[in-house]
Amino acid sequence: MAEGEKKELLLESGGEEKKSLTAEEAKAVAKDIGKETLAFGKDMSQEIGKTWESMRAESFVSNLNAEADTPAKKCLRFTMVYLVKPLIIVVMIYVFIMRMLYKVYQVLPMNLLRMIFGVGLCFFGGTYFMSIAAFEAFRNFGGQMLLDELAVCWDQAMLVKKANEIDDKIDADQDGTADVQQMSYNDLINHKAKMAMVAVQQPDRLMKATQYLFTAWVSVIAVLKAQFAQTVAIALGIADMLELPACQIFAPIVAVMMGKDLQHWVAPSIGITIKVIAVVSASYIQAIISAFYSGLRGGRMFGSAFVHGVLPYVGPYLPASCIDQPFDPDKSYIDEMIGFPLAAAGFYYQFTSGFVLDFPENLIMLPCTIVEWVLRWNVFT
Repeated sequence: MAEGEKKELLLESGGEEKKSLTAEEAKAVAKDIGKETLAFGKDMSQEIGKTWESMRAESFVSNLNAEADTPAKKCLRFTMVYLVKPLIIVVMIYVFIMRMLYKVYQVLPMNLLRMIFGVGLCFFGGTYFMSIAAFEAFRNFGGQMLLDELAVCWDQAMLVKKANEIDDKIDADQDGTADVQQMSYNDLINHKAKMAMVAVQQPDRLMKATQYLFTAWVSVIAVLKAQFAQTVAIALGIADMLELPACQIFAPIVAVMMGKDLQHWVAPSIGITIKVIAVVSASYIQAIISAFYSGLRGGRMFGSAFVHGVLPYVGPYLPASCIDQPFDPDKSYIDEMIGFPLAAAGFYYQFTSGFVLDFPENLIMLPCTIVEWVLRWNVFT
């Protein structure tokens, strides 16, 4: 493989070469990850226990005050206790996993990371085609600056989290019950808002970071709309041509089902249904195209990283009939021999699975799936 192709693959996989860590530094990082994982497990077990107890206590209190509460207060209480608190715990778990993965990323050699990323593109590139396109757009928009702004938001959020943990334990009147548990919902909301504002140390910097992230998001959505506009436009054009025949065929049946009072909704309902089906079909077609492209790209990335990162170490121990000695990665065709079959296997897996992940991959990749569908909703609607 030529040096120019190597540099191109390096840019595709995320930027410049990392500085390799020594064995002692890697062991120290692994030890820190183990300690943080144990500490996080203990904290999460305590949080889950507290959340479970608060849900039981809230259920008891709500039964006592069932007649005094309005439906709006009941809905707010149910949302805060049974949805928001468990959701916060789930988000904290995924955030911790991403932090640990980032530490692993800092330890692993760059060629191994390219191999992992290449396999991911081969087997999941079509499923997350919108997220991959958004990642490339964010990187071109200013990837490092985006990470810096996210770090600012994260640091300020951690300050609010610590202040909230301390605030939940304050018992100013010393009656054995935390003050926040004795406040009404209006007082609690005002109290927590003031607490968060006090905890934030750099509000001006936080506002600039938030504005930059919003600007980056709008810019990326605009880029994705332009990138996938042709596919959506073709689908909607086909839908316009099929709308009249569909109305002629299905309108009598739908009119009978909807009744006389809703007959004026028959044509719009059929038209909207045809357009939704067209957009979903366009998304599926785009997933096939992206799976084919990402499979080739991922296989090429894996083959190049394997040739440059693995074979130079194992090549001298292989027989001369298998590999030329001395081995030169830039003149070898082994990367193509590995990359193309891997790309074919990845595309076949995605196509036969219908671009749907099986368990437990769907649970592990749940945050990525949520991001993918949020992006699709913003781009295709």
